[in-house]
Amino acid sequence: MFAICSDLDHAVSLTAYLEFLKYLNTDIDTCYGTGLGLEVSNSCWFYNGENDQQLSYFKGTTTEESTFAPVCRDLWTSGHIDTLHSYGNFNLGGFDRSFAEPALEALTRHGATLPVWVNHGNDQNHQKLGLLPEFQGAKPDKNAYHYDLLKESGTRFFWMGRTTHVAGQDAQFNLSNQVQQQLQKLILATKYRNTERPLPDPENRLLLETTLEDGHEILEFQRFISRFGEVKKTDLFDLALQLSQQNLKALVKSEGFMVLYTHMNENLPQSQPLPLEVSQGFQRLARFAREKSLLVTTSSRLLNYADLTKKLIWKTRIKGGSTEISLTQSDPRPLKVADLQGLTFYCDTPEKTVLFLNDKQITTDVNPTDHTGRGSLSVPWQALEYPF
Repeated sequence: MFAICSDLDHAVSLTAYLEFLKYLNTDIDTCYGTGLGLEVSNSCWFYNGENDQQLSYFKGTTTEESTFAPVCRDLWTSGHIDTLHSYGNFNLGGFDRSFAEPALEALTRHGATLPVWVNHGNDQNHQKLGLLPEFQGAKPDKNAYHYDLLKESGTRFFWMGRTTHVAGQDAQFNLSNQVQQQLQKLILATKYRNTERPLPDPENRLLLETTLEDGHEILEFQRFISRFGEVKKTDLFDLALQLSQQNLKALVKSEGFMVLYTHMNENLPQSQPLPLEVSQGFQRLARFAREKSLLVTTSSRLLNYADLTKKLIWKTRIKGGSTEISLTQSDPRPLKVADLQGLTFYCDTPEKTVLFLNDKQITTDVNPTDHTGRGSLSVPWQALEYPF
């Protein structure tokens, strides 16, 4: 399962921002080529505290809406903006709690939730979450404290700086993946042994339960950057390296998850084709998706699925010649059928197996035998509809 998790930095053109999403999410002809028909989300922020042109919901650090605002609202609704890349660009400093309040009020007013939070910027961005001294978003005694508000808004998954060089998290055992993990552990124990910055998870988990300074427990995730350190800027050009045949095949072999770290709008050309190597990378990704080697989706849908599969509890019984699977969960949030999309059970007789949630039968699809030689049953995966 694969998602592109893109930070908004240096997105200067609303036209290019939308054209690129159209290229990724539809089959329509665009200046970047014929649409790929994937499912890819993007991020937003509310403020831009620097004197340059970058997309933000509000103009500068005011609460006056920009031309990006109505676009954000439509993409919030469709699920194609699912990530808050912090409240904004405060690389010059100046963030405090008063900036969080109108931003989250705008989400509430429009019935929107951004499930994913990604830290942004340099050490002057005190809004960041994490345990380093300059990360003050979860420190109640600091002016930048805001996590209590963010929690109430419905944000569930948090990136606080962990990047990994292993292609595939929560991976099945294979020699290549194990070599990558051991190499990464060696580098952590030597090169980064005295580093306090967020480091890759030694257990190669996608999601980690983390406690913030204010005592709240959150789900932290890590993002893939590269296998061998060849990626430096994580901009559009580096996507050619990140979407290599080697990386994608390694992910497929791992049978794991990948959330790719990038700034795909940085250096994005306007009204002209993509660089050839980048175009080839996206075409390669689309081919893996068409062949059903990878399920390509948004950051929030991937993270929700990964969390669901860890917390779901089920029991089975035989009744009248059929197998019944009844679902419950350890998470206190109420589970809805929409949350189960893509959930798959291997079954001896999938055509005679039924799935229940809260005593109500769920519509399922019977899948053909896969590479394991087994049949299975799935809750249908409904593709998002791109609104533009």
